Amino acid sequence: MLKLTPEQGDIIDHVESVDGILLVHAGAGTGKTFIAKQIANLLNPRKGLYTAFNKAIVEEGVSRFEGTNMECKTFHALAYKHVKPKQKISDLTYTCIEENVSYPYKFEIITAIDMFYVSSSTDMYQFFEDHIPKEDSKRKVKIDLCIKYVEKMVNDELPPTFNFMLKFFHLMLVEGTAKCDYDLVILDEINDTTAVALEIFRLIPAAKKIGLGETNQAIYQFLNLVNGFEEMADEPVLYLTHSWRCSEEIAENIQTFMRRDVSEDFDFVGTDEPIANGKFLYCTLTNALIVNEIQNRIHDNKGFHLLRKISDIFAAPMAVASAAFGKVPYQKKYGFLADEYKNYVKKRAKGQSYMMYLLDEVDDFEVQSAVKLLLSFQRKGINLFDLYKKAKESPVDLNYTIATVFTSKGLEFETVEIGDDLNAKIESIRTEGGIKTTEDLVAYRCYYVACSRAGKNLLSARAFSA
Repeated sequence: MLKLTPEQGDIIDHVESVDGILLVHAGAGTGKTFIAKQIANLLNPRKGLYTAFNKAIVEEGVSRFEGTNMECKTFHALAYKHVKPKQKISDLTYTCIEENVSYPYKFEIITAIDMFYVSSSTDMYQFFEDHIPKEDSKRKVKIDLCIKYVEKMVNDELPPTFNFMLKFFHLMLVEGTAKCDYDLVILDEINDTTAVALEIFRLIPAAKKIGLGETNQAIYQFLNLVNGFEEMADEPVLYLTHSWRCSEEIAENIQTFMRRDVSEDFDFVGTDEPIANGKFLYCTLTNALIVNEIQNRIHDNKGFHLLRKISDIFAAPMAVASAAFGKVPYQKKYGFLADEYKNYVKKRAKGQSYMMYLLDEVDDFEVQSAVKLLLSFQRKGINLFDLYKKAKESPVDLNYTIATVFTSKGLEFETVEIGDDLNAKIESIRTEGGIKTTEDLVAYRCYYVACSRAGKNLLSARAFSA
């Protein structure tokens, strides 16, 4: 007979006897996946759904739920199945906006539309009225443009985006035109999801619904994600606090760190048999530091393993380097740097380089990190584009991973080394008097997530000794 901890037993008892939504607040490595599988086995649904915002997590669920009647799909995939778009899914970029307006203007329109798509709103007219500031002199024109491009997607005059599909599916559920037939729905990583996904979770008919995650692992606010524990605060919550990944020493240090600056109620207990898989993670806050560590590994003739495409990792520094020569960056995300170059040419101070202008004028942590990396490479005589070529040709070492905290979340390693940018962020917040903003709080959560990837060894976690 399977032996459960008291916390796990409480969850199983609740699910067995109570219908409706249950939120499971599961700390890092506390057996979230295990309890989800036990719930599926216990209920043995005629048809169940396991879903998450992150496609990789859902793909892992396919093997985890093998032998059960759980269907593993992202909400995007589920939306695609019901909406049945006539055109291929595509991004909404500034080239889609026909009007002859500036890049920042187009960016504002695109951002507003996407924010509507990921919101809980069912009324785009009211949403854009509320979203565009009343003091904006171009307010009416911007609202009209937002409505115009949403309607273009609705009328198949413009390819739909993935988030358009979610909103359309949301509205179909509201109107009762989408028929979903599930007995059990499990939403993983409910701490990092979209408001529209939470609405879909609420609206899909199912006797039992489970939300899995942890508030202190909500680190994707920059993607306009929301924390389901905050958004669904009226629902019952049960806790898992015993980590089966981290050593007792690492868990105790994490608990002390979080209790000191984040929450006195933070509980985290380790194990005397921590993960020992022989794998190493160099964990960073930004891609710029990944590029720096790639340079170090190549210099030492050593291989490495990345969790994202090399082109994505080099995107920010390469965009800054291109814009510094007056060129439009190839990476659409950083197209605004070309406009910033024009502004720099118009108002630069005597002796001020474009790099220094960006440090002074552009409040974007990734861009700032990229600039500092490029300045460091200049001093060392390292050519970014030569490094990019070498990185693509470098040998792979699956036991040495270099990744940001955002892409390594959900993974586990025997040894983790904390990057300088993660340490510097915490040191900066403490110097300024502690947590004051949501951004500060997310930085602490990132540090917790990074440290809790470790099983036996945690290196360079300077914030613990402060």
